[in-house]
Amino acid sequence: MKPMDKNPNIVVTPRASLKPGMKWLPVEGDQAAGVAKRSKLNEGAQEKLIQSSAEILGKGIDPKTATGNATGLVVGYVQSGKTLSFTTAIGLARDNGFPIVIVIAGNKDSLLTQSHDRLARDLDVDGGEGLPAWKMEKNPRSQDSQYEQLIRQAIENWRDPTRDPDEKSTLLLTVLKQNQRLASLTALFKKMNLKNVPALLIDDEADQASLNTKVKRGEESTTYQRLRELREALPCHTFLQYTATPQAPLLINIADNLSPDFVHVLEPGNGYTGGAAFFAPNSPYIKLIPQQDLLQSNALPTDPPESLLDATRVFFVGLAASLISKSGRRSMLIHPARERVTHQVAAAWATAAKEEWANALGASENDPDRLEVIEEFRKAYAELEITEEELPSFDEIVKKLPRALRNTTVIEFNTRGRPKTPEINWRNAEGWILVGGQAVDRGFTVDSLTVTYMPRGMGMGNADTLQQRARFFGYAKARGYFGICRVYLEQAMRDAYQDYVEHEELMRNELRRVAEKGESLRTWRRRFILDPGLNPCRRSVISDPYTRSTIGGGWTRQRGTIVDPEARAANMQVLQRLLDGLDLENDTSYPAKSPAQQHKVDRAVPLSKLIDVLIDYGFEDPRDTATFTGLLITLAEGLRQDPNATVTIYRMRPGAPGSREVKNDSGEIENFQQGRTATAGGGQSYPGDAFFMAGDRVSLQIHVYDLTLNKKPFAQSVPLITVHVPAALAADWLVQVQRGQQATS
Repeated sequence: MKPMDKNPNIVVTPRASLKPGMKWLPVEGDQAAGVAKRSKLNEGAQEKLIQSSAEILGKGIDPKTATGNATGLVVGYVQSGKTLSFTTAIGLARDNGFPIVIVIAGNKDSLLTQSHDRLARDLDVDGGEGLPAWKMEKNPRSQDSQYEQLIRQAIENWRDPTRDPDEKSTLLLTVLKQNQRLASLTALFKKMNLKNVPALLIDDEADQASLNTKVKRGEESTTYQRLRELREALPCHTFLQYTATPQAPLLINIADNLSPDFVHVLEPGNGYTGGAAFFAPNSPYIKLIPQQDLLQSNALPTDPPESLLDATRVFFVGLAASLISKSGRRSMLIHPARERVTHQVAAAWATAAKEEWANALGASENDPDRLEVIEEFRKAYAELEITEEELPSFDEIVKKLPRALRNTTVIEFNTRGRPKTPEINWRNAEGWILVGGQAVDRGFTVDSLTVTYMPRGMGMGNADTLQQRARFFGYAKARGYFGICRVYLEQAMRDAYQDYVEHEELMRNELRRVAEKGESLRTWRRRFILDPGLNPCRRSVISDPYTRSTIGGGWTRQRGTIVDPEARAANMQVLQRLLDGLDLENDTSYPAKSPAQQHKVDRAVPLSKLIDVLIDYGFEDPRDTATFTGLLITLAEGLRQDPNATVTIYRMRPGAPGSREVKNDSGEIENFQQGRTATAGGGQSYPGDAFFMAGDRVSLQIHVYDLTLNKKPFAQSVPLITVHVPAALAADWLVQVQRGQQATS
């Protein structure tokens, strides 16, 4: 298939051969080149952008063959250019013959609108002459016939050999990451034959809402289910998961069939100002909020905290300096607790302070209130002098302060009294003070943000959530206003950010190595679990829920039998390699006569072998993915504490395969371990499978069954595993791995 544009195409990445992990070689046409040029990057940065995007697309499905699907994880920094990356990938998709592109953009209308409008602008959707290169729609509805006709026309035109490539429009759909919206789009696609029709799906902020949040309850969360159904409706697609915080997709989802096949690490552009810049040792950009100034919704003070007033004055001095240099508008973010009553009070404080200062500065020259306000602003000026070499004189700042105060809009950025979070036209004011919580946690870009005031504690302490609150990351250096930036945090939050910066660089280096060598993410997963330098139980890396259920020990049983025959066969090979290397002998702990009650055992197998098996063993049920990931973390911590630790491994009833009934056609099985049986006189005949485990070490049971569904054959020779960790051992291994503590080694 030819690229979609008539202009000569240039192979952009790599120049001579495929890089490791790439399946095909995208070519650059007008669309990708146009995105790069409109980005206003220099020529070298434009070339790197297109090369990076080509590597990402080239690791997915080849549109020329249009078979199968692939999943990629694309990792960037917070606010470092992820949107520009996937916009360029979208341009390349059209250049290389993808007729359908879907962008799942945020779980709030404001985020979807922000992404939709930016895509339309950066792709120049409405530009050009003649037949359109793009047909773009937001939240298409299955009950509206125009959308069905639109999709059918796009596909039929793409299949029409009489049309030139530039006469075939690419369908670009943006959709909210929300139950009904995703279901409606899926219903549209299910109405038509999409076999061999290549599609590109992009999940922005893939670690949010996409993952199964009900896994512990044995259910699928609605959004997770809808995304899975959408992918099933598109038999040929590349699914790109974009995120700055990949811990959850990597650890929770890595053994799932929807887990990433490949990873790509985005490099930020010149002048990116991220964690390393803000949280360097003794950073002058970070200011501490005293504990007494933290805002609690049930105990709000009458007067604003002094640290809030200090931060606001610093913002206005920076805004006045920007007005003098005519360098653009500036914004401040007040990010208290999630409760809206806190937002309301904080916004009222900011408004009152702004008006009070404006009135004082408008008084006569020797008015005591005016002189007092000027002295307060002098302290803010001295604060910014530390980092901004080109700060205008204080007298110039004082003259410009009334304009800065007068032309600043204070807004509660939430849904209090509104049907949805307000949309902001940044050009309507020279200064903005946004007060919000969850609406600005992730995804939303605060234009020209210079001062952040976050009077809140750690909360649940989830590292990814903490990092996504860093709306102050961005390109302040490149745009020349880093010197007037300040971030106000309480001590624990500052420490957590500093720790996260260290972890983030370790993680990115590891993922970059995997990407450059084209290695499997399973290899990286083992390093992440076992390498002390990448310990996933560190306070900044992973939160309590991953380990909480494993501290109590007990049995971790596989629940899904895996419907896919190839996956089952692969698991059997993994287990057989383990068994071939064991010194198995007949178990004598129970004097059984029946082959169905006779087992083989090896009581001295290195724990490292069990970890290797669990890393290579695949799961289909998301509940298994979650529980066995927690188990792996437990075992890895045990191995760090005792490198010579051993486990007991049982091959259950090898002489009597037996059978089990599954609950439904998804292959779910509640408990395959045989229970206790009793004699006619009431005595115990068989102690039950759970009896066979070591009391002082970890035990693995390997079962193999033929499965039936509704009493009919379902699958043969299906491997199933269950692992027992003694409660005392689990507690000893993980008792110190709690929030706010370093895992011991």
